[in-house]
Amino acid sequence: MNSLERVQAVLAGKLPDRVPVCLHNFMLAAREAGIRMEMYRADPQAIARTHLEAVEKYGHDCIMIDTDTTMLAEAMGAKSDCAPDEPGRIVAPAIKSLTEVDRLKVIDPERDGRIPALLEGVRLLAKQVGHEVAIRGNADQMAFDLACMVRGIEDFLMDLLADPDHPGIQRLFEVCYQSHLAVHRALAKAGAHFTSLGDSLAGPDVVSPHMFERFARPFEERLVKDLAADGIFTVIHICGDTTKILPYLEEYDFCGFELDYKTDAAAAKASAGARHVLFGNIDPSGVIAQGSARYVREKTRELISTWKPGGLFVLNAGCAIPPTTPPENIRAMIEAAREYGAYN
Repeated sequence: MNSLERVQAVLAGKLPDRVPVCLHNFMLAAREAGIRMEMYRADPQAIARTHLEAVEKYGHDCIMIDTDTTMLAEAMGAKSDCAPDEPGRIVAPAIKSLTEVDRLKVIDPERDGRIPALLEGVRLLAKQVGHEVAIRGNADQMAFDLACMVRGIEDFLMDLLADPDHPGIQRLFEVCYQSHLAVHRALAKAGAHFTSLGDSLAGPDVVSPHMFERFARPFEERLVKDLAADGIFTVIHICGDTTKILPYLEEYDFCGFELDYKTDAAAAKASAGARHVLFGNIDPSGVIAQGSARYVREKTRELISTWKPGGLFVLNAGCAIPPTTPPENIRAMIEAAREYGAYN
């Protein structure tokens, strides 16, 4: 199997020859390519060069094309700031109250904000390596996360607590959902073999499982179904310890979950991982960036022993890999996958 075939086998629920490796490495890859984050997040040529050089260096099976967590919110009118050589952050929301929701419009991925640069980056990579290496296009933030950024995180969480039945809440979720869905479809059209998303503000580290079930889960499940109808496989990433919401996740239709290292690996395999693809979940900072190569190798071996049985497993970090990560640690993780991850 080549890398693309290996990943596609897992996404189809079949056993590959070995556990494939996906790297959430855009910050590390940009630094190693000598490309500043300000350029990477807006220049399709820089995006493509960054990931081409990384896959040539490390030989991982899946390129995850990510820019940062602000792309969709910016396209909907929020203001962002980017410190030198750092990912962007939202500094001002698009709306100041729920009464302004009707001003928002569903984004056009081919025209709005920095999204066209991401799509062109995907096209360039698909042309170069798309027949050999899997391309995972990250569609940025899902409806709950995106609503928080468009309205302002603290203000929107207070809205949910103060008046959860306010009609503006559902209208905001809907325009965020439609905007987000459009990006997934545009990424697939551009050449991504599958897509992914972040919805971390919906996780137990920020809101209760009850709030997750009421406000985030319906849109996540809807997205999985809508994309499946288009033939698009997607992966849901929620930062933090998601152990408490695993019973909800395991009820979704077939999809992938990229789990943070804080989530109980054994519990994840026994629940959501029984019939969904698990991505992750090596600690990106404490292990991959700060540990020795030997420690990275050992933690990788431990995770493989837990998540390998039955397949449905793509090795990755539990979240974005820090830009200061030593190259030998990335190589140790990939070598461990090749040594311990064989299925035949």
